[in-house]
Formats: sequence, C-alpha cells, structure tokens
Amino acid sequence: MKEYWAERLGGLSRAELATGYRMLETRDRPPTLPEFIKLCRPNLDPELAFHEALEQGVKRERFNPNDPDVWSHPAIYWAWVKVGAFAMTHQGYEVLRPRWVEALRHYAEELNLAPVPIKRQELPAPGKARLQPDRARKLLSQLNMKGIPQRAGISGQTEWAHAILQKHERGESVYIASIEMAEQALGLRS
Repeated sequence: MKEYWAERLGGLSRAELATGYRMLETRDRPPTLPEFIKLCRPNLDPELAFHEALEQGVKRERFNPNDPDVWSHPAIYWAWVKVGAFAMTHQGYEVLRPRWVEALRHYAEELNLAPVPIKRQELPAPGKARLQPDRARKLLSQLNMKGIPQRAGISGQTEWAHAILQKHERGESVYIASIEMAEQALGLRS
C-alpha cells in the first residue's frame, strides 16, 4: 500500500503536495488517496472561484460571527485580497478576468501560501461609536477611582479662552480668529 501511495504521489509537484497538505486542515477525517490527490490538485475553475470570492468576500466584509466566511481554498481568498474587494464587487468577471486569473494562478502555485486569516470584529471608525450617557458617567467615575481627577461641568475647559481674552486686554498680539473662538467658547459670541 505504501508503494502504491508513493507511486501515485510521485507524479505530483512539490507545490501540489504543499497544497494538499494545507488542505488537510479543512477536513474532519483523513482522506483516501483519490481524495488527497483532489486536495493537491483542486479544480480552481477561475469563474467559479470568482463567484465564491464574491460571496465569501461580502460575508467577510459584513462580519457576522454566526455566519463566517468559508473559503474552499486559500488561493481564492488571497486572489480576492490582491484584486481588491471594491473591484470585485463593482466590476464584472469579464472585466476582471485577466487580473483574476493571474492572481488565482499565482496563489494556487505558491508553495508557502498562508491560510485564510480569521476575521475579527473591528473597532468602529472614529466618530461612529455611540456611548450612552450613563455608561460615560460610569467610565468617568472609574477614572476618578484610579486617581485621575475629573473636571466638574465645563469649568476648567474654557481656561484657554479666558487666557486669550486676558492677553488681548493687556494689549498683547493675538490673532483675531483666536479672539473669536475664545468669545464663542465663552458664549460671548454666537
């Protein structure tokens, strides 16, 4: 049996054997010889792989931990990354075919192709997160317990504005825009 396996696997290239080895991680049980050969030489039909990349790419972009993206081969994922999610979703297969086929071929032949990374939940973009007032007060009180003083109300937050107006009253040089911002911060100007 060992000789038979060795003979059949001897016809595979190093890249194909590396692909089969990587694909073992996607299986629940050891493959038979024909199954292993199929793992080594996956049928990466470019058009089918393109549509898989579209479907799984959308899942990855939307990120739902209950419905994760699942890629049949890491080459499809890395080709999707190379071509770009925006191009994939906004241009058709016929337009992207040359780029897609080249990227897919490149990654399918890669000896040390990295597995598909696990998608993690991302932090919201700056200004997009909403913090409830009660939660904010609780977090501020925790800061105070750690020895970081809190400023009550808005006092202390307008010291800069008073300093600018005092500087102006003393006759020192101050930009007009600084005076206007200081007066606006103090409610002296609308």
